[in-house]
Amino acid sequence: MKISVEAKVERLGEFIVFRSTGEPADVPDSVSIIGGAPGGEPQPMHYFDARGVERLYLMALEGSTWKIWRAPGEDWNGAHGPGFNQRFIGEISADGSTIEGRWERGVGDAGDEWEVDFPLTYVRK
Repeated sequence: MKISVEAKVERLGEFIVFRSTGEPADVPDSVSIIGGAPGGEPQPMHYFDARGVERLYLMALEGSTWKIWRAPGEDWNGAHGPGFNQRFIGEISADGSTIEGRWERGVGDAGDEWEVDFPLTYVRK
């Protein structure tokens, strides 16, 4: 199945707003508000989507690597959890025009054995 998503990144004061809209229709539109922690620390990323799902992640940039993971204490089996642990890892190209990434799902009882859930590529327009 081909999925196409448009993502926008904007500043809102000291925060970053990350919005996405996608096709097909069952891909939920979402908005994330990123920021609020002191500089140099992982930043909270509050995620909301059209299904009514709310999640709290942490996000960090380490060199050219962009990482997003479920915040400690977030119940991935709870009402807004997908039923598995999850994280994102993306590599930003040297010219900043693409990000090759993947969402991973945690398997096993502790959810700390990782497998690729789906790959994705962001391309700057």
